[in-house]
Amino acid sequence: MRGYLQNELERSRKQLKLPGKPRIYYLSYLFRNHVTDSLWGRLGAINEASSRVENSVYCDVRVGSNRYDNTSGGGLEDNSSQDESFDFVHMPNEPVKDAFEFGLWKLTDARYREAAEQYYERKSRELHFIDPNAKLASRVPRPVARRFRYREFAKVDLEYWKKLIRRAGRELKKHAEIKNSWFQFLAQRQQRLFVNSEGSVILQQTAVYELRFRVWTLTPEGEGLSQELNLIEGNIDDLPTEQEFLRALRERIATLLELRAAPRLTSYAGPVLLSPDATGLFFHEVIGHRLEGSRLLSPDEGATFMDLRGKRVAPDFIDIVDDPTDPRYADGRTMIGSFDYDDEGARSQRAVLVEGGVLKNFLTTSAPIPGQRALNGHARNSLYERPISRMGNLFVVNRQPTSAADMRAKFVEEIKRQKKPYGIMGKEVLGGETGTESYDFQAFKGEILSAVKVYPDGREEPVRGVDFVGTPLSALDSVICMGDDAIMDNSYCGAESGMVPVSTIAPSMLIRNLELQSQDRERFTQYVLPLPYVNPKKKRKRQT
Repeated sequence: MRGYLQNELERSRKQLKLPGKPRIYYLSYLFRNHVTDSLWGRLGAINEASSRVENSVYCDVRVGSNRYDNTSGGGLEDNSSQDESFDFVHMPNEPVKDAFEFGLWKLTDARYREAAEQYYERKSRELHFIDPNAKLASRVPRPVARRFRYREFAKVDLEYWKKLIRRAGRELKKHAEIKNSWFQFLAQRQQRLFVNSEGSVILQQTAVYELRFRVWTLTPEGEGLSQELNLIEGNIDDLPTEQEFLRALRERIATLLELRAAPRLTSYAGPVLLSPDATGLFFHEVIGHRLEGSRLLSPDEGATFMDLRGKRVAPDFIDIVDDPTDPRYADGRTMIGSFDYDDEGARSQRAVLVEGGVLKNFLTTSAPIPGQRALNGHARNSLYERPISRMGNLFVVNRQPTSAADMRAKFVEEIKRQKKPYGIMGKEVLGGETGTESYDFQAFKGEILSAVKVYPDGREEPVRGVDFVGTPLSALDSVICMGDDAIMDNSYCGAESGMVPVSTIAPSMLIRNLELQSQDRERFTQYVLPLPYVNPKKKRKRQT
């Protein structure tokens, strides 16, 4: 594979010299071999079992020069599935020379014509609009890197995971209230081979293993409720044992049934205590995406923190660092946001983003950004999209840890100080989203799976039906303190350059004021037929 890529790279560089057309000055290929084993089932049966191999190539063609080329706006809009090149991103699954070289030829040719078109469009746009970043180079050449070390991936015992899914599925038959459920196991192994016209050759290998389930019920009022658990690890040995998984399943079922009887909350604003995983989601959405430096190059972005470098943006006891060079967390688990080289072939670096509450830096690609000369190798993409600066391993560091007991006391004290009837403790979250574009609201949202009201006297009452929302600067300014209970959470993050694996490390957090808004209130009619495996009490046969 390496030979195919390098041969086509050299051939294309020599022959893509057309009179009167933009000159190609840089070319790279990022080949991905992605192998996925998937199991999916419910109620003691395997419904789907598949193994899939997917080969693809991201081709980066640059015309012009490092000083001025076809890229613009931070590359945020260079990701259209309508482009001609999209049809040629996927490569043969078999290493047949002619078939592979044909695919590379079609992809490279299409990408060159698209790059030339982008170059002319940029020139044309500058006849009408001023580019505030005109003095910045389009690209800074990175040092040549050569790393080609191959290792075998760990074997996956699919029969074991089938048995676990069957065993867990049978557990649901004990609960007539559960109207739907599913279980899934995924084993994904990826090899990434990068070559470019400057001489870099980089092979990287990653694995991600996922075990997840979802249980769903219908309240008497027709409201659908669910509980999910997504366990994502970089080492298959870190997934739970059968007994640990069944225990987690039973706990989620108990939570679901508890919420089924809980009152619905439509809105709230006041003190909120977030669990560590909820805090991680908060910082990911509130500040993480807004510190992706590629967004500073786009005129369509709100650039919330653009002019705040060197100024306080969070309490002075908070540091925020993104370090993809660190492969393991303190508990020994693999952080799936780790990578040695980014998707432009640059060595990844530890990036101090916020120190003592003061904004220091942004995440970068090979493109310089306003006000920051140092680049830190955070360019990432998933398939055909242009790599933009993305988070890897995001550490939210608390310089002044507060014990769980003191956090609880401060929480109740704040409820009383504000004369609120209760506060909200966010215990479990599922995912979030944020808007960063200038035409939209600069806001964020986190989906709450389970929460409780905490009264001034310490009583707790489960509630359902709300998500946390807010705006970045006011939310950060409301942070009172953070705990000493940091945990690491592996997940996936979606943005303009696709879905990428990330890890977030954060402790619990107390916020002075956070707003909650109502979740979807759609109601369903009750099922006409009873569940087939839940039998009414059998009548005794009359003996004769």
